[in-house]
Amino acid sequence: MNLLANIWANLQEKGITRTLSIIFNRMFDFHFDFKYKTDTRNRISLEDLTVTGENKEHGSFYQPTMALSFNRLLAAIPLPPESVLVDFGCGKGRVLLLAVLRGIKKAVGIEFSPELCEIARNNVRIVEQATGSILDISVIEGDVTHYEIEDDQNVFFLFNPFDDVVLAAVVKNIQESLQRKPREIAIIYYNPVHSHILDNSFLLKNRYIIGGEEYVLYADR
Repeated sequence: MNLLANIWANLQEKGITRTLSIIFNRMFDFHFDFKYKTDTRNRISLEDLTVTGENKEHGSFYQPTMALSFNRLLAAIPLPPESVLVDFGCGKGRVLLLAVLRGIKKAVGIEFSPELCEIARNNVRIVEQATGSILDISVIEGDVTHYEIEDDQNVFFLFNPFDDVVLAAVVKNIQESLQRKPREIAIIYYNPVHSHILDNSFLLKNRYIIGGEEYVLYADR
């Protein structure tokens, strides 16, 4: 979808105010990559990527989370203490970087494209060099349905990365993790296309429109 077609689609779906906010926030994304010399922008089709695992048909294209709106979201929502974030479908790693730069203790990204994993790891190295800090960020190549959630992981982020089939499997994994190790959690679902899957399993805490886009926050019941 070209730029004008994308703007027109947003205008029809979200109205002029939200569309203008999205445009402004996308412009800020250039600032993030310019500041750190990273590569986190640009939409990429799955057809242009190699994929690990059997769920390529259930995945979505790569599109980065807007940096400014994500920073504002982190400032607005209550997060569990000692937050450790997992980004299911982390792409080029922008959310991982933003989270740790904003003070989240540790971030882990799961991504089934080896090309995107390598870009994400390189982005982490670039930001570490730029900031002179070691960032506690891990990028794991693999299928999210096979990822075993660790006991200290308590913030889960999804930018509509896959369909309801894979989302249901991820929800089951989170539930099994909570049965094994009860704890306070937060699930952040950006562009919540399949929110009914989460509605059936977790407590809806709040909805946010930030940067023209919708985020939904869930917690354990």
